Amino acid sequence: MQGINYYLIPGMGADKRLFQHFQLPNGNVHYLDWIAHGSSRNLSEYAALMAHRIQTENNIIIGSSMGGMVTVEIAKQINPLGAVLVSAPTGRHEFPPSLKSLSALKLHRALSAKQVMRISKLCDLFMGFKTEEQRGMFYDMLSGNGEDFLHFSVGAVLEWDNITPPPVPFIQILGSMDKLFSHKRIRSAHVIDGSGHFTAFEKGKEVSEIIVKWAEGLKG
Repeated sequence: MQGINYYLIPGMGADKRLFQHFQLPNGNVHYLDWIAHGSSRNLSEYAALMAHRIQTENNIIIGSSMGGMVTVEIAKQINPLGAVLVSAPTGRHEFPPSLKSLSALKLHRALSAKQVMRISKLCDLFMGFKTEEQRGMFYDMLSGNGEDFLHFSVGAVLEWDNITPPPVPFIQILGSMDKLFSHKRIRSAHVIDGSGHFTAFEKGKEVSEIIVKWAEGLKG
């Protein structure tokens, strides 16, 4: 399809480097890296800030992990052509028990921004890095966004209360080895064999091919 505007939103603390292996021909690619959260209290309010930056038509919003959650909220607000959730749930009902338990404990509210940044290495437990290059790039992106944004992001994700799918055509793409959002808990997802939560980077070409084929079936 000609004339598509693809908007790519990275995962928590990441930036456009996450999508460096994507190949999206016949469309305009826009990177929506994270911006200051300002007075936003939750993902819905933050999504409004991100949505304000989308001034085109015929848009497909693509988000990875937390970016996928923001994509869901943006889709409610601006009615894009479609939405793509990579390594991401449609709502809280697809959270793993571990995230639900962390949310219930509300420990994130007791931690300072500096403390959250210090324990960010716990991401090793679920990101599924295959190489030290992947790991190094991830933590470089994370530190680049700053501790204040990370602190906001952790709280916003854990307290996300959405339970409805995007109100537009959408697909979910997951790695078969994703330790955070398992394809076994999410129906009708496109599963990429052997990939983990870092699928957008690790399998960018394969993810792109799925998106392009799916987008061809959409009508502007």
